[in-house]
Amino acid sequence: MAVWAEQLQRELAGRGLAVASVPGKGRGLVAARGLAVASVPGKGRGLVAARSFFPGEVIICQEPYASTPNRISVGSSCDHCFASGNLRKCSVCRVAWYCGSVCQKEEWKLHQLECQAISALTEERKKMLTPTIRLMVKLILRRKLQSEKAIPSSATDNYDLVDALESHISKVDDNQLVLYAQMANLVQLILPSIELDLKEIAHTFSKFACNAHTICDPELRPLGTGLFPAISIINHSCVPNAVLLFEGRTAYVRALQPLSSNTEVSISYIETAATTLKRHNDLKQYFFTCTCPRCIKDSEEDALLEGYRCKDQKCDGFLLPDSGKKAYTCQKCSISRDEEEIYMELQDWQTALMYCRLTIPVYERVYPPFHPMVGLQFYTCGKLEWLLEYTEDALKSLTRAADVLRITHGTQSQFMKELFGKLEEARAEVSFRLSSGDEQIS
Repeated sequence: MAVWAEQLQRELAGRGLAVASVPGKGRGLVAARGLAVASVPGKGRGLVAARSFFPGEVIICQEPYASTPNRISVGSSCDHCFASGNLRKCSVCRVAWYCGSVCQKEEWKLHQLECQAISALTEERKKMLTPTIRLMVKLILRRKLQSEKAIPSSATDNYDLVDALESHISKVDDNQLVLYAQMANLVQLILPSIELDLKEIAHTFSKFACNAHTICDPELRPLGTGLFPAISIINHSCVPNAVLLFEGRTAYVRALQPLSSNTEVSISYIETAATTLKRHNDLKQYFFTCTCPRCIKDSEEDALLEGYRCKDQKCDGFLLPDSGKKAYTCQKCSISRDEEEIYMELQDWQTALMYCRLTIPVYERVYPPFHPMVGLQFYTCGKLEWLLEYTEDALKSLTRAADVLRITHGTQSQFMKELFGKLEEARAEVSFRLSSGDEQIS
């Protein structure tokens, strides 16, 4: 064992942690990133920093072992890169969609097998091909191709990492077990030429439920689902020190604050702008009760959050001051879903900006400073202000957006390059107006 590894084991032991077992290729992945997989008391396996990380630094990134878009029939995203433009349907199976020949070629070895299987289905059975079923089919086919050496395997792309994931199958209720069994039988009908272990498939469906991640675009709109076995090792906290976001279908975990060596890396599995009771209810699907600092401290924060919450128990929106009235209105029930969307669609930018500005103080109260929702709301506000020629306000909002999003999103994606471009344009315009003596009225 290397000297640094022995030292890390001693340091982890001093904090009540122990180096946990992980498949050989997986050990290479985390070690190369300056990480270690440790056994964390009360949590099982967890990912621990073996060196320091600065805010915004990529802690770990991974391609999915298997992934699928959310909306199969209408072609919401490219099956390979998850882009949403210029999509064309596979002419044979009429299920897979691609943005171009490059992505189609990248997926061809796997999709060739999937295409044959789907094409053999009746139209009725094709209707049963949900994203979750398709995710399982693609996982099985990737495992088959790798075992036959038809496609390469690597530290981040091998079935051993999937096999090592926790299924919590012993905690699953009987109704869900029956559903998993039925889904396993459907997979067997889709792949009749492959000898399958239906019990193992049922266990893997249970792994999906507590390990798969929703792949989102830079503005946090869901695109699909992916299984990222190495990233699934990272445990949850309601006060996370890292954030998981995506570029295409590639997952990136970035530090939200300085991380010192031997610090456990944590992300949030759920919406954190919620009371302790709501967060614990949302975490039930993962079969654990969170004991992070937020969950064990007093109820002052819960009272604050409860005060901002919509009074409709079925809604998880926030209350905002209603302009011109001594009252509060839910931003989700009556703004996000009705008014704000309508004003955006009608291109009533002034009213849309009014509601956008109202949400920012609430977001700053219920989210930590470097949360993507805060940065994205400033970005939306800045774009509306720029459109309405409130140039100095736009510069302030875009600057605030960039300060947050460069930490959560990095600096190299096309999304961030567009933000930086708008920011530079606003700076230039403000500089020009100041030099020419122009003033804005907002």
